[in-house]
Amino acid sequence: MSPPDVNHCGTCTACCRVYAIPEFSKPAGKWCSHCTVGKCCNIYETRPKRCVDFKCLWLLSQSQLSNKFGPELRPDKCKVVFAPSTNERIIGALTMPDRPDAWQGKAPLKLINQFLRAGFAVSIGPPAARKQLVLEPDGSRREVRMTEPDKDGMQWSIREDGGQDGNISQ
Repeated sequence: MSPPDVNHCGTCTACCRVYAIPEFSKPAGKWCSHCTVGKCCNIYETRPKRCVDFKCLWLLSQSQLSNKFGPELRPDKCKVVFAPSTNERIIGALTMPDRPDAWQGKAPLKLINQFLRAGFAVSIGPPAARKQLVLEPDGSRREVRMTEPDKDGMQWSIREDGGQDGNISQ
């Protein structure tokens, strides 16, 4: 008999809002119907594989011996979910829908600057937004147009010529 899943997220449920969950027809930016906000996932033991597999950077950092993100960077506290994107040089910073400027708070901005100094770009914006702000390691910033979310909730950056380039995804 295997041990039950342990919820290492505590009472953080931010990912239950910012990400799409196609298995439940839940769009990005809306609360999952199986979430008790600020408490838990009501179907934690049987949640979809995408939910089982997802780990935000705060959660990943908690398994490190050093460089753990502090409690002020837990997504429910700072209102930003930091996560890898499909581009290995870009970190996603999804803000809670009602807090689009949360990334400018003291703790999130300090972390963003650490990512930039380490050579990563950071794509910032609320879930399913058609525009994202991208901060580059060289200090530049640019606004990037994004596609509508696809059936899996993924969005892709749009090239200047209107084509999809996939350099930035959320």
